[in-house]
Amino acid sequence: MTGESVSPAGNSPLPPMKPNLTRLALVALVALLWAACSGNEQASSASELEKAFLVKAPAAGVTPPESATPAAPQDSSAQVQQAVNNALSAMRTNAYAEAYVTLRMVQASPNLSAEQVIAVQNARQAIEKNVAAKAAAGDPAALRAVEAMKAASRR
Repeated sequence: MTGESVSPAGNSPLPPMKPNLTRLALVALVALLWAACSGNEQASSASELEKAFLVKAPAAGVTPPESATPAAPQDSSAQVQQAVNNALSAMRTNAYAEAYVTLRMVQASPNLSAEQVIAVQNARQAIEKNVAAKAAAGDPAALRAVEAMKAASRR
């Protein structure tokens, strides 16, 4: 035999596979798998975020006691809750940069519980991984989000 590859039928030589094409296919496969896993991670972190910031409604017919605390912390809490809702909405619509910036703002809030801080950090990391995977795969929206996230981090 002359060293050429032979087809399984044994009748004609196969052309040698180009190594660059094989590498490209492998990289594309890894990027797609990573993006799929990142999407699941992002959905999981969004769920964690929802649970951490869940506002429990008072039981029916029960009036919450009047608080002696000033209105400012309640307003701050309402603002944080609204920001979390905005971030969750942005995560669901793949508005990566908006979700990232909003979560950075939430993370800076002074009255978060440990569970809330961890949920915000996990959500931000999931967004970063998801955007990185999609940007590596050449997604133009993800590439723009990466630039916006970098600009937001410099502020």
